[in-house]
Amino acid sequence: MKRAKQYPFLSLQRQRFHLNFENASSAANLPSENDFCRWAWSALKNEYRRADISLILLDEEEARAYNRDYRGKDYATNVLSFALNEGEILPDQFSDGLYGDLVICPQVVLKEAAEQGKTPEQHFAHLTIHGTLHLMGYDHIEDDEAEIMEAEEIRLMLAAGFPNPYQEDEY
Repeated sequence: MKRAKQYPFLSLQRQRFHLNFENASSAANLPSENDFCRWAWSALKNEYRRADISLILLDEEEARAYNRDYRGKDYATNVLSFALNEGEILPDQFSDGLYGDLVICPQVVLKEAAEQGKTPEQHFAHLTIHGTLHLMGYDHIEDDEAEIMEAEEIRLMLAAGFPNPYQEDEY
């Protein structure tokens, strides 16, 4: 009788990374929790010993409320990132990890994917990576920061088997 294969990297991943996933969206045919976990892990695995991220999928009305209340922008956006340590000094037990929340609005993501000629999976992967990089401190407000962040997004997307997300449209 064959013995089941052991995958030590999965055990290591579970020890180092936890994704608290909730789908509170009415959208259909969305990527799985495992997909979101894989995409976020790919972005953070080389820089953090531990990570705990909550990712929630929200419909447009709720996503709009978050964007309005936290960013002062009264529209639903594709992804919002809230890092636990934003502007704070954390206690020692949190010093070696990444902790934060991602809010993704599937309706916006699906609309953008169609407009940009991308598959929904490709766009969800990109925005999960994009949001995770924001949690890690990457930003795109200044041109030099944007170049660094976009290069990392391109590298991670190519490694995941997706095309360059900035190849035709910049968003």
